Amino acid sequence: MENFVARQPIFDISNDVYAYELLYRKNMAVNAFDETMDLDQASTRTLINSFVDIGLDKLTGGRKAFVNFTEKLLRYGIPSLLSPDQLVIEVLENIPPTKEVLDACVRLKNAGFTIAMDDFILDDETSTFLDFADIVKVDFLQTPVSDIAILAQYVHELRDMRPPSQPLRLLAEKIENNDIFAIAKDMGFEYFQGYYFSKPVIVAGRSLSPTAINRVRLLQLSMQQVVNFDDVADVIKQDVALSYRLLQFVNSAYFGFHAVISNIQQALVVLGTTEVRKWMALMCLIELNQDKTAELTRMALIRARFLELIAPVAGRGLRAETFYLMGMFSLMDVLMEMPMDEVFSQIHVDDAVSAPLLAREGPDYELLHLIELYERGDFDSAADLASSLSLPVDKLADTYLEAVQWSSILAI
Repeated sequence: MENFVARQPIFDISNDVYAYELLYRKNMAVNAFDETMDLDQASTRTLINSFVDIGLDKLTGGRKAFVNFTEKLLRYGIPSLLSPDQLVIEVLENIPPTKEVLDACVRLKNAGFTIAMDDFILDDETSTFLDFADIVKVDFLQTPVSDIAILAQYVHELRDMRPPSQPLRLLAEKIENNDIFAIAKDMGFEYFQGYYFSKPVIVAGRSLSPTAINRVRLLQLSMQQVVNFDDVADVIKQDVALSYRLLQFVNSAYFGFHAVISNIQQALVVLGTTEVRKWMALMCLIELNQDKTAELTRMALIRARFLELIAPVAGRGLRAETFYLMGMFSLMDVLMEMPMDEVFSQIHVDDAVSAPLLAREGPDYELLHLIELYERGDFDSAADLASSLSLPVDKLADTYLEAVQWSSILAI
């Protein structure tokens, strides 16, 4: 039985990742996602897949996981089989507040679990959930702002009556841009979920730090058709932090070399042109991400590895490096806070990498769009696109999870 699992970050007020929501769908048919699936079975299989088969730490890096639970699973106490240190229980919006459901939630709350109300709409019936809820999630796309303001005020008043040991927090989901993000913060929301952080905020005349300029220069050297390792080594040797990172990388378990490599020139030769290009793209990404959330770097890494792995399956294995770099650069406009065409005017890369990112269309861009859909949890559209590309749908989940695990090895 296949399970399709994606993760969506949940940020705190400081733009640090607080937790991940695990998004899932069970595939019941070939190359299609069945909307009539049994939700209880799908939820149970996803829990087993995420917490047991894969290992939650590989998915969330030690952070908590938000998981949706059906009415039946709540009444049966299934969440109690897991650790409250790892799990946040999401009570779906269509679950009625019956005595059985409320009693089950109270038992889970007393056992130490965090309870989140999903897509919450306040009325006389649902307000009973707030007696024990810890987090109230509100959909900013589907809920009128006036209704959200009333709910936020109600939650604040309720929270003020609670002891400090029983906080009640607001989580804004479907935050798609910085304007809505600002509105949510003004309303007192403390957690945020959505793609606002991956949309570029254009500012005038951003200047790069000397270190960033140095990394960009190295990236340009590594992108030349014939890479001169002597030139690259000379620049790296002037950067103590970069020298350390290179030797740490080349001596990591990822490569498994028997002898310790302690020479910059030797490290570059051992890695080879392809890996040097990939490593320099990562170093440039990290430097440009200094003032932003590390989740952007993780997302770029996951995209890069996913594209590198899926390229051979799509019959484009000879261009796997190109697709890797495309994924790595796909968030560069956000990191540099400028339109993508200005990014590539400063960082010169091969047209095969830049053209799909600038046009956002064409056969190569379709592979990038595939991972964009998957990371959003839009599995239906991802399945349709995979089918149109003659990609086996069941390959998506394995490839995505492998990319997530690979990104965690780099400990970004």
